[in-house]
Amino acid sequence: MLASAIAAEAGLPTPVTGPVAPAVRWWWRPVTLATAALALVFAVVAVTGLLRPQPVTALGDLARVAEQTTPPAARGGELVYSRTQERALVVVSGEDLGLADRESAAFLSPIVRERWAAPDGQIREVVSVGEPEFFDEEAEAAYRTGDLAIFDGVGEVFVSDFTAETTDLEARNWPTEPAALVAAMQAYVSGQGSGITQDAAVVELAADLLRVSTATPELRGAVLRALDRAGVDVAERAGAEGVIVRVQYVDQVQTLLELEFDADANLVLERVTWLEAFPLAGTPAGVILQESVYTPARVVDSYDGP
Repeated sequence: MLASAIAAEAGLPTPVTGPVAPAVRWWWRPVTLATAALALVFAVVAVTGLLRPQPVTALGDLARVAEQTTPPAARGGELVYSRTQERALVVVSGEDLGLADRESAAFLSPIVRERWAAPDGQIREVVSVGEPEFFDEEAEAAYRTGDLAIFDGVGEVFVSDFTAETTDLEARNWPTEPAALVAAMQAYVSGQGSGITQDAAVVELAADLLRVSTATPELRGAVLRALDRAGVDVAERAGAEGVIVRVQYVDQVQTLLELEFDADANLVLERVTWLEAFPLAGTPAGVILQESVYTPARVVDSYDGP
């Protein structure tokens, strides 16, 4: 389950022993939101003396900001610290919960992922597993009286140290002219076989590119301009400057993918929501399938804290 998956990604031994864990199906696409497969990703960057267009309410505004923005860089004994709060939908069978009259039950599993990145490519990652969030009292009571919380590693903290590796996205020479970049992104997603619409896949890829630490300001600006050509809806953030990008598609049920940017062109939120109830998974309409909330990356002096 979650504990084993985290340990496997981080190269750690499975943190619990005992009987075989009940089968759990994870219902999200593992390449979408803040995955550990991207060895070094930052959702946000530091602004270095730029003059923002006022107000920042469109993707073109964000692109101009991104092109004038320099990512935080660690030097000497410094580290770049980043933090992500993640929630993901987990579906378990009723049998595993001891609920013979239910086919399945679902809950949201939260984790906090912290990373310290050194200039030489060494990464320390700390993953803290939080309390699950349930949709009904019956499922929660059954979960807490069984062993699933132990298998999920609830309350556990996993620490791993590893060396950043160059990912496929980093290794590619992405063009920075918007039309050429859109064509390159469409060609890339067409070979991935994700099963969702091309526009949605391009938006997912855009988020992945914006999170890659080696993305230049020029590429980040080009990605934001490319989103303008991807058939997305763009809205202003409520109560704050910035932009929300939305695209709908069908993935088992009607699904909404959202990216939220602040006025400094930082990607601050990624969320996938099922807009319809999904009886097979035991979820109501409007349930979050995946969510990642990013806080600004910054330079720190030690591993002791942010």
